[in-house]
Amino acid sequence: MTTRLKGLLTAALESLWFVPLAMLAISQALVLPALLMGLEPSAGLTLLGFDDFARKVQELESGYDADAARDLLTMIAGGMVTVISIVFSLSFVALTLTSQQIGPRIIDFWLQANVTQALLGLSLSAFFAALSGLLVLTQGDPGGASSLTAVLIASVLGSLTLVAVVLFATRMSEAIRADATVARVGDMFVAAVAQDKAPRADAAEHREAVELEALARAEGRAIPAATAGYLASVDLDGLADWARGHGLRLALLARENDHLLPGAPLALALGMHHADGAGGVEDALRARLALTPRRRRTGVADFEGDALAEIAMRALSPSLNDPFTAMACLDRILEGCLRLAALGAPSRLRREPGGEAIVAAPGCGAAWLAPRLIHPVIEAGRDHAQVLETAARGLCALREAATAPEDRDAAERLIARVARAAEGLRDPDDRALVQEALASGDGRQEG
Repeated sequence: MTTRLKGLLTAALESLWFVPLAMLAISQALVLPALLMGLEPSAGLTLLGFDDFARKVQELESGYDADAARDLLTMIAGGMVTVISIVFSLSFVALTLTSQQIGPRIIDFWLQANVTQALLGLSLSAFFAALSGLLVLTQGDPGGASSLTAVLIASVLGSLTLVAVVLFATRMSEAIRADATVARVGDMFVAAVAQDKAPRADAAEHREAVELEALARAEGRAIPAATAGYLASVDLDGLADWARGHGLRLALLARENDHLLPGAPLALALGMHHADGAGGVEDALRARLALTPRRRRTGVADFEGDALAEIAMRALSPSLNDPFTAMACLDRILEGCLRLAALGAPSRLRREPGGEAIVAAPGCGAAWLAPRLIHPVIEAGRDHAQVLETAARGLCALREAATAPEDRDAAERLIARVARAAEGLRDPDDRALVQEALASGDGRQEG
């Protein structure tokens, strides 16, 4: 249940409307009591110690015209409607161009930008603050303090909205630039790698995980997935506690963001008797994992990395033929994979207090992530010497930075793939360019 609640909270925070609606709710929770209780701005200034300023505001309150306040609030409310229309118009135009030139899945990264959500939240807050002020001013004969309070609140929110409009327009102009998008997604990819604070797996843990999975495949009982969906998160600690209490050992077969099909094996269980039903294990798994209808950002950096790989492959398509954008994507992919290799793979094993492995999940280190992201880019760029050279230099650096044998082996296989692709280049100078990059990496390794 906790895992599902975390998944729902993550999905809410990633949605476009959660932050704007939260800002609207908070603003109205502050605005309505202030208006209904007749809060005087001069009293608040007095409490803050601005006595001279409070006296001047008090003079303004005594002579403030409610009709003028209604006109100003009406203008602010109408202006906020215009701002919201501009926001949606600019968003649709910019994101349409982005989806055509860079890729449709990149839209999520821009819609979830803080400045976009803040602008929508401020616009809605200013509009409803002005609307609330108008409703209060139409009730009875409001005094000058109530009129001034309504105008001040709406004006402050409207002014902040105008500042956010400038930032929003700047952000939308960046959205249609491939280099700005690559930089943004690349930063998110590297940050996702760096933010994983899980303990790192050592060689012994990697070996235990492989042995447990091999034993489970040979002797274990398959536990099928109950429903379809993308695996958003798994509570490995909670699953280990449950398995320990039932005398079972489990090997999960799916990583985060893998798609599960009903009836397909989700895990393998060791220690179940043939007469035992699998319902209890299915219920335990279902309670400790979260499924979503589409792929999302998780604790694993593959979502952001896949976006970079998609941009690179789209840039290398015959319709765009933009190898320099692909090279920039490769630079950021290799940067993130190099950091992951230097840190080591996150721990995906849970042990008994005595030391026996009890739950193992598929690894998500550089040995898995680098081939997943770099293989398709190498294949798409096999006719571009600059792309292959970038891959060669970065992979040689990845091989040197890797601390785990499986990461170094993955880098070696990728380097061999680059070498095979370079042999297919028709121009001898292009082949020499890539081979020189590969040779320089081999020289550093020997040194």
